Amino acid sequence: MSQDVTETKTQNGMKATDFDLSNEIKFDPDKGLTTFRDSRIVLFDADAIGLLRQSLIDHMGIEKAREFFLKFGYQHGFSDFIQMKVNYKFESEMDLLASGPVIHTYEGIVQATPKEISFNRETGEFYFTGTWTNSYEAEQHLSYQEVSSEPVCWTLMGYASGWCTAFFGKPLLAIEPVCMGKGDDHCEWEIQPLSKWGEEAIPYITALDQFWNND
Repeated sequence: MSQDVTETKTQNGMKATDFDLSNEIKFDPDKGLTTFRDSRIVLFDADAIGLLRQSLIDHMGIEKAREFFLKFGYQHGFSDFIQMKVNYKFESEMDLLASGPVIHTYEGIVQATPKEISFNRETGEFYFTGTWTNSYEAEQHLSYQEVSSEPVCWTLMGYASGWCTAFFGKPLLAIEPVCMGKGDDHCEWEIQPLSKWGEEAIPYITALDQFWNND
């Protein structure tokens, strides 16, 4: 019955909050495949990802590891957006954009709650803010590292940058002004065009430049 409801909402146009990932994941143990629409997905324990993250920091240094996970998150967010745009019909562009935090939450990565959303395709203006609660990445960082002076949720920032860039068709960058990894009690995101950021954005823009140069 739940699947029928989802399909009806898809045909008529759905709101972001109508999306339920639990109805969309297909398990095929005979083939060893788990899929979300056209994409194969894999499930990993968060502690395993945390160990991978720390190992890359140890072997590559924190700057290279950050670049790696920003790119990883960007591709994840970009791919998720394509699946949502191709397979679902939303009531409005705003609902399509806001479905990003919904799927991010369902994936167990973080609880994402939007706060402010505004964009204008004609003028190129874009501004999207919100709160991230229970970030797996901040938790894993603090399991291995001391409190940081910079935001540490690299895959989350990459995901939000990839999702919003795919939606808007122009390079957009997400940065955390507030982060548990910096000692705050939660995380927050802010997404806007590259030109709106200052020097603090240089490492992130450098890491993701290859995606935007290929657009």
